[in-house]
Amino acid sequence: MWNDLCAEQMKYRHTFLGKAFFVAPLLTLLLGIKLSPAYVVLTSFNWWYMFLLPAMLSIVSCSCGEKDRKLGEKAVFTLPVSLKRARLIKIFYCSLWLFLACIVQCILTFVAGQVFQAKYSDTITIFHALFAGVLLFLTYAWQIPLCLLLEQKCGAAATILINMAANIILSANFATEGMWLIPYAVPARLMCPVLKILPNGLPAEPGNITFSPELLSWESILPGLVVTCICFVLVTEISIRVYERKGMK
Repeated sequence: MWNDLCAEQMKYRHTFLGKAFFVAPLLTLLLGIKLSPAYVVLTSFNWWYMFLLPAMLSIVSCSCGEKDRKLGEKAVFTLPVSLKRARLIKIFYCSLWLFLACIVQCILTFVAGQVFQAKYSDTITIFHALFAGVLLFLTYAWQIPLCLLLEQKCGAAATILINMAANIILSANFATEGMWLIPYAVPARLMCPVLKILPNGLPAEPGNITFSPELLSWESILPGLVVTCICFVLVTEISIRVYERKGMK
């Protein structure tokens, strides 16, 4: 597996993909500082999981799939490895970058909050920040095999637009509603109790629009994880089967 991941990394070492796990979190942090250093913690976290994280995930996943597709998949179909293994390696590779990006973003934001003595930096501890990063990784990972599947069918540009639109629209409209278990809405919902940030970027406090006391309940975390993990397994299986079918043609 390690050799396979190294081979995958060699394809992208001189591209944006090899640096995305650091560049995307850094851009998020700079945006938060630019908008308001006093609210850098709230702004950076909110912009990260509502916009820049799904954008990075979509671009990285589609770029990984597109590179092989443009070569007619010859680099994969002619290798003495199963197509299932080849697809799983690509999913694992993208998942690794997603995990690193989430952890880097959380650490950068926490440090910035301490440096600028930002508001709410005392309530969002390093534990809350890292826990949020792990949750975001687990609840967004299912979109990696989905993007690889859609890219194979629709192309990279269409897939990025579709996935970004679904993330923004469904998160904004359902994360604080009764239908929050829609997979796209789960990450934003789980950030309410962990970071106490609403999807609209406001603190999860009484008086703020869309706030309700049940949003702060940690009981939402387990159902959210179960739903997104099931989605990951199902979408991965579908993506593998479609990929194998293509290789048989």
